[in-house]
Amino acid sequence: MEIQAGRDLLKDDYGNYYIVSNVSGDSLTIINAALYYAFNQMIDEEFVAKAREMYPNEIACGKYFADQVMQHIEELERPESAGSILPIESVKNHYELHVKPIYDDSFHM
Repeated sequence: MEIQAGRDLLKDDYGNYYIVSNVSGDSLTIINAALYYAFNQMIDEEFVAKAREMYPNEIACGKYFADQVMQHIEELERPESAGSILPIESVKNHYELHVKPIYDDSFHM
């Protein structure tokens, strides 16, 4: 089982997706995928313009990041994709998982 940071997603029993942010030997650091996208995007004029183009009506900010996760999922579901969506329970059999929580101060650009 080869897992690559920034590419592969893990899915838990509740339907939540996690992105692998770091691989170190048999240890993975994972972050909720929507949070990962949210904390890697600067809110600037370019971002606002892009969001307004994608969503002509007002939406909650989270919709934009949830849609980024959906795009990632759709890419991985293509047959030619190099990445995978793996059940988190099966990954636990091969790797030690470190989950970055929402309140962690280690998120940065």
